[in-house]
Amino acid sequence: MVLHGPRLGPVSFHWQRLTSTSPPARAHRHRVAPVGMTVSRLTGVLGARADGVTLGPDMDPGLVAELRAALVEHEVLVIPGQGLSPEEQAGFSHLLGPYSEVPFVQPVPEHPEVIKVVKEASEPEAFNFGGVWHSDFSFLDAPPAFTVLHALDVPDVGGDTVWASMTAAHDLLPEEMRQTLEQVTCVHSASASYSPAQQALHSGLSGMDIRTSESAEETREHPLLRTHPETGKRSLFFNGTYVRALRGPGVGDGSEAGSREESRLLKWLHEFTTHVRFTVRHRWSDGDVVLWDNRSTQHVALNDYAGQRRELNRTTVAGTEPVA
Repeated sequence: MVLHGPRLGPVSFHWQRLTSTSPPARAHRHRVAPVGMTVSRLTGVLGARADGVTLGPDMDPGLVAELRAALVEHEVLVIPGQGLSPEEQAGFSHLLGPYSEVPFVQPVPEHPEVIKVVKEASEPEAFNFGGVWHSDFSFLDAPPAFTVLHALDVPDVGGDTVWASMTAAHDLLPEEMRQTLEQVTCVHSASASYSPAQQALHSGLSGMDIRTSESAEETREHPLLRTHPETGKRSLFFNGTYVRALRGPGVGDGSEAGSREESRLLKWLHEFTTHVRFTVRHRWSDGDVVLWDNRSTQHVALNDYAGQRRELNRTTVAGTEPVA
């Protein structure tokens, strides 16, 4: 790839040759929080399990602080054995921050901050909500900081969720490439998922009320490389579903060469950021709550449970506008 930047000049990269070893493993497998919560890492890259904690709207502030610290450190946090009502889940989410808007998906009746993610056993041919790699609502001006997903009725086998660490992906970039990508922004849009042309797809899920809109065609630009507002770490703020275009020196500039480079870079970014070396996979059990940091991860829900029912409640916590 050749990018002609005003400061860097021509810089060439062979994207397909980025085959570095796995990201460095983080130290300490187990950590015991001062208030009794035990946190155990799930992989050497991201993900942890928290035991000894019961979630709810009246949690001790010290425990909430420990939980948040574990979440931003590990990016995905699994908390088994919970039994939250929709009201309790919303109340717990408020402890992490204010409610984040949820466009296009209608909430649970009487619980405006909770959406039900459900696919019935009688809908084997229906698509799986969240079944493509994405970061929740990255097309918003201020995408969500956190998502809280509570399993109510999950398949015996199948329906796992996989997350990828965009922090780990960023850290594996060669320095020269990283400097060049600093100049690139991503054009985010919900057009591929929530435009009116997709209504028939969403209508296949009888238990969800998803209303597409022309507003899905609106676009917002965010930096490709962003700085986490709490940790200060850098990450690739990219996902192949909502990022519809790239802008930068020699990329997406309207020229034929720029269009070719844009297509190649979009493909490479998707393949690189979703590589298995950056991932953790969770097999759900009823009562599991998983929290994740949308600012530094993307995820996908697997659609491999035809003939079985899958139901979870989801809340989202407001974030801030991404900054480089």
